Amino acid sequence: MNQWRKGIASWKVGNTLYLSVPFTWLMANAEEMAAQHKGKVLIGGPGTGQPSECRDFSPLLFHNPLATFTTRGCPNKCEFCAVPKIEPNFVECKHFRPAPLVCDNNLLACRKKHFERVIDAINIFPVIDFNQGLDARLFTEWHAKKLTELHHVKVRFALDFDGQVYRVYSAVELARYYGLTDIGIYCLIGYNDSPASARARLELVRSWGIRPVPMRYQPLDAVKKNAYIAPGWTDMELRKMVNYYYHLRWYEHIPYEEFNRYPSSDDDDEEQRLFA
Repeated sequence: MNQWRKGIASWKVGNTLYLSVPFTWLMANAEEMAAQHKGKVLIGGPGTGQPSECRDFSPLLFHNPLATFTTRGCPNKCEFCAVPKIEPNFVECKHFRPAPLVCDNNLLACRKKHFERVIDAINIFPVIDFNQGLDARLFTEWHAKKLTELHHVKVRFALDFDGQVYRVYSAVELARYYGLTDIGIYCLIGYNDSPASARARLELVRSWGIRPVPMRYQPLDAVKKNAYIAPGWTDMELRKMVNYYYHLRWYEHIPYEEFNRYPSSDDDDEEQRLFA
């Protein structure tokens, strides 16, 4: 699928400059761009902490034209997640733009009627990627059956801490039972864990026959990407773990203990999702 635009999305309407900022650490760049523009400037996006709404037109088009939202918000209140603070109310979008990359933060929190509308709207595409992940705790046999109506589905779940193992494993097994075999699992690392416990989760996912996607924790007010180092971790260990597991398709023949290449600043770009 089309790659995400990693930085600030910008466009002009007349003499007005619009800036969509996806991450807090890009705000300084956005302010510099605004200062150089001779005219009105409007800055928005998750990086600003401003709420997003259900709209027919969305700056998301400038970040990835193949992406869409069918709901906004999430009823969960995970401490490490910015969604409850940016979009505190869970809303089903009455009018959404059908697209193959579904970015809802918690699609399964919606009513069955809305979920059916989403499936009906996106079944025209040959491949569907539920990019932000499906809540394993809410994933049921009914949902799995509905997903089989699509042509090819990339199902993603999240294993953010050890207490989720049973739920995520059960969701994986249910998906596979219904023939949904293209499965990805995000794993949060560097948040209330240790290098040993994080590796154990990543290796557990590998034992399920799935390459995990490590997601390095970023504080909600981070002004610089990857600057936060959790207690018990080193910057070297965080970068090494992200680089190794994020690129397992190349490195899986090398034992982790023997993997010593220190990655460049771009090697562990968790936000640039791979869709293979």
